[in-house]
Amino acid sequence: MDNNDVVTWSIAIAAVAFVVLCAFLISLLRTAQRSLVTAQSAMQEVKETVEGLQGEVKKLAETVNFVATDITGKLRRTDPLFEVVQDVGQILSQVTGTARVATHNISQAVRQKAAAIDTNSKESPSWVKWAALGSRVAMGFKYGWKQAEQPNRPIWKQTERPETYEHGEI
Repeated sequence: MDNNDVVTWSIAIAAVAFVVLCAFLISLLRTAQRSLVTAQSAMQEVKETVEGLQGEVKKLAETVNFVATDITGKLRRTDPLFEVVQDVGQILSQVTGTARVATHNISQAVRQKAAAIDTNSKESPSWVKWAALGSRVAMGFKYGWKQAEQPNRPIWKQTERPETYEHGEI
């Protein structure tokens, strides 16, 4: 074989290799084209979905703004009600304090009167007996309610005792 034959065969082999390479590249480009078409259609679907969601999100935001405005208005309308409730609470607190002081003063007056009657005579008038009985009943209810609030605590372990005065228990 001479040089011309070697060159001819080399050229033929290079041409066949180039044809095989071109065929492979064509196949690769077709696969890439199909992938790009699929990606493009997926991007188009995503774009359409985002546009649809954008409209829904806009409607939702408008609805949320409307509801927030409505709730704010309703809450502002209830402010006077809560101010009145606060005023009523303060008034009740004052009334309770006044009633507590009045009850204490009446109780003190009855005790003093009972003590004066006990020291002046041996026999108490009937109204004093009834007042003492009523006081005992009230104290019984008071300590009964306190025990009911603390059901696991025996009555003899309570630290508070019924009020007494100089001449005995009321």
